[in-house]
Amino acid sequence: MIVKRVFVFLFLLSATQLVAQSDKIDSLLNDLVFNQEDPFLVKMDDELKYDFLYTGVNYSNNSYYAGREIGDQINNFSGHIFYYNYIGFFLGASGLFYNQLTPNYNNATFSAGYNTFINKKKTLSFRTSYSRYEYFNPDTSSYYPHKNNFNLGLSFRKKWLGARVSHNVLFGDYFSNNLLTAINLRFTILRLGKFNKIYTMPELSAFFSSETITITGVPTDKFGLLNTQLSLPISIALHDFDIEANYYINFPSSLDETIAYPVSSFFSVSVNYLLPIIRKKP
Repeated sequence: MIVKRVFVFLFLLSATQLVAQSDKIDSLLNDLVFNQEDPFLVKMDDELKYDFLYTGVNYSNNSYYAGREIGDQINNFSGHIFYYNYIGFFLGASGLFYNQLTPNYNNATFSAGYNTFINKKKTLSFRTSYSRYEYFNPDTSSYYPHKNNFNLGLSFRKKWLGARVSHNVLFGDYFSNNLLTAINLRFTILRLGKFNKIYTMPELSAFFSSETITITGVPTDKFGLLNTQLSLPISIALHDFDIEANYYINFPSSLDETIAYPVSSFFSVSVNYLLPIIRKKP
């Protein structure tokens, strides 16, 4: 097995305000595509260096923006493929499908970026990326204000404890930004031979973004905490495959004191494959 340890960084993205269906879809696209297990840093053998191809699919039984349900039980399905250079550069594409929307908002996201450890102990890493969103056969009545996203993130991992912070800037016809902070724990439940295992990495995250509220009759954008989410995954690592079932609980909050959102939950299932494709000599 060439990979000693794979550090997976989950960067939850979303954007914009809940003011129109197109805004919601644009937000969900950011949320769902980048809630996949990418990108990541790979700790390799000191003597060998590899490039990787990373591909997978994900299914979720409901769709949310900042803990708010979009429609009534709108399922979504996404797929992704990424190429990672051993130096830390990556390039890839993702696609997203909704089962109940008309049209189904088939779309693609194209991303490029860079990941690297920034300390000698390799417990702290830095990530930056740019993404472009393209929509196919969109509803002519819909409006997509964000076609671009720029991301900066820091991640910490030491044995079983991890933490991350990610800042996203979305732009196009207008500008918005959001911030995600999270802490997680990683435990091995059962080892299945030398390379295979069942493990879990529960995570508690907080999502901050803008929300339009009315103050003395005037709509005003206010930035603050919109959702707190608890993620409870069970993962199976089988050589270069990773199979995961994840249960999420949302605790949404509103910056408008007159509005209260209910606690919500959903589950997802994903299958991912990591393929070493090129050997590099040091």
